Amino acid sequence: MDDTTSTSYNPLGLTLTLVLGTFCTALTTNMLVTAYPTLMSTFSISSATVQWLTTGFLLVMGIMIPVSAWLLNNFSLRLIYMGALSCFLIGLIVSFTAPNFQMILAGRLIQAVGIGITFPTIQTVLLVVYPPEKRGTMMGVGGIVIGLAPALGPTVSGWILDNATWRDLFGMMIPPIALVLLLAAFTVKPVIPLKKSPLDGWAIILSTIGFGSLLYGFSSVGAHGWGAPIVLVSLVVGLIFIAGFVWREWPQKQPLLNIRLLKISSFTIASMITGIANTAMIGIQVVLPMYLQNVRGLTPLQSGLMILPGALLYGVISLISGRAYDLIGGRRLALMGTFLLTLGTLPFAMLTRHTPYPDIVMEYCILMSGVALVAMPLTAASSVDLHGIQLSHGTAINSTMRQIMTSMGTAVLGSVLTNVANQGQPAARLLKSAPLAYQSQAYNAAMNGFHAAFLVATVLGIIGLICALFVKRPVKGADVA
Repeated sequence: MDDTTSTSYNPLGLTLTLVLGTFCTALTTNMLVTAYPTLMSTFSISSATVQWLTTGFLLVMGIMIPVSAWLLNNFSLRLIYMGALSCFLIGLIVSFTAPNFQMILAGRLIQAVGIGITFPTIQTVLLVVYPPEKRGTMMGVGGIVIGLAPALGPTVSGWILDNATWRDLFGMMIPPIALVLLLAAFTVKPVIPLKKSPLDGWAIILSTIGFGSLLYGFSSVGAHGWGAPIVLVSLVVGLIFIAGFVWREWPQKQPLLNIRLLKISSFTIASMITGIANTAMIGIQVVLPMYLQNVRGLTPLQSGLMILPGALLYGVISLISGRAYDLIGGRRLALMGTFLLTLGTLPFAMLTRHTPYPDIVMEYCILMSGVALVAMPLTAASSVDLHGIQLSHGTAINSTMRQIMTSMGTAVLGSVLTNVANQGQPAARLLKSAPLAYQSQAYNAAMNGFHAAFLVATVLGIIGLICALFVKRPVKGADVA
């Protein structure tokens, strides 16, 4: 290591601090969804307006993740991590004390800056601190915070809303984040070797507009539809600027984001599989509560409790799968994981109004078991051929791909659900002339929408299974510097 890194640090203390901090930030990523009706009523705003708490949040995260690699390679880990947590804490305080919706949104965007840095940071640190033979186990630990915490979010927020106010969604996180900041001052050391490089302003502009527009386009599909000008223009602008970003960065010796790593097949395939698995998981997490609440009449807390066993199982299997990766490698885990992902998703495409709740819980547990076998072990597998500074760039690319694919997948599932359901809606005149027939046809239309959306998620699982067939031990020494 060079003189910019610390040789005297406690790996366990460092890991614990990173895990606690990232868990707290990750827990808030989708907590607000269940609070939308409350916020709409409190501030007299529309569903399109309140949706910006998610859309804007994803936009800022998507913009910050590509920049994280440059930050980690140019500044001390302690400065970066404590800065990210401080930013998140400020955002929490702004939202907690907000007198109006605009201030809640402003605080939420500030929080996204911190989360956009903490997510790739913990992955990079775990890859740097621990040797290859232990990376699977430690990435399994990282998988708990990145995968389990967002899955617990709806349940936690449902309980808070039933017992407190919307402000407590933000207020309850302030003490633990303050505690982690205090721990970070003593346990986080500069363990990542620095390789300072000038900040490419044009690359920042291109990536910000490119990834921001692309994510905004996908996030707008649910409200406007695929054919809406705002969606098409956003997607086209995003693709053009991302192409410009690639064109500028590819020949650079010190790029903002080393996209040449995509030439390594082991890295690219593993990143694609983790992105597909995460997309299917998030898509189900968005659509399934809608079925449980709109069709089965459950409350937000009850629907959150329905998916809680799967979330807890995800955490347990993440630890086991990490150790399994260290023992048997990524190929078998990828095949088993994507198979279980597909097996757990397919029954959702056949749900009815009377599907037993234990069956739904079991199917979701199978789905989450498959994702847990894939997520962080395959992230570790993607790093096999990466060394030194490449690790921070690799995790940033991996996180960016996952963010874009998740937004795209959620948009696709949401639009399929809406379009199929709308196409089958009965004529309004039937409501008066034959109300029972109207009710039956409306129910069938809604179920057809859910079936179509879940079928799309199943197709994603099949695509992931096909990609898993190409996971193999990568060839060492690829020239991607």
